[in-house]
Amino acid sequence: MNLGTVLAAALALAVCPAAAQTFVTTGVVVRGVNAPPPTGPAGTPNRRTCDFSREEVDQAGRMTGASVQCLAGGTLQQVLANLPATFNSYCVVDASRLKGARLITAKLSDNPEHCDLSAMTPKDAQQRFGGGKWR
Repeated sequence: MNLGTVLAAALALAVCPAAAQTFVTTGVVVRGVNAPPPTGPAGTPNRRTCDFSREEVDQAGRMTGASVQCLAGGTLQQVLANLPATFNSYCVVDASRLKGARLITAKLSDNPEHCDLSAMTPKDAQQRFGGGKWR
């Protein structure tokens, strides 16, 4: 192996986001929702559901990478801490209820709890996440 090959491999690992991705199987998973006003007290139901219908899907109808918030072993308070302020409500599910799906970390510079949810249908995701709650 020459120095050029070693440097190219090191550079690829340094700039490739996939190198830092890990699977998440514990803790809560949150999907941000924008619900119409008026808003209610934090944590109370708002009659909205998490809509995954606009997510990209593969030929089998499974999502290829829906944006969610997650943190391995994380609590609701921890995961909501970095939910973008543009969302006034959220849906939540325990990661253990997403068996069969693929949940990986996909950190952003301004959102360390950003994750990608894939390998499940939008309808199944909506059912598992359930109803929305005010933030």
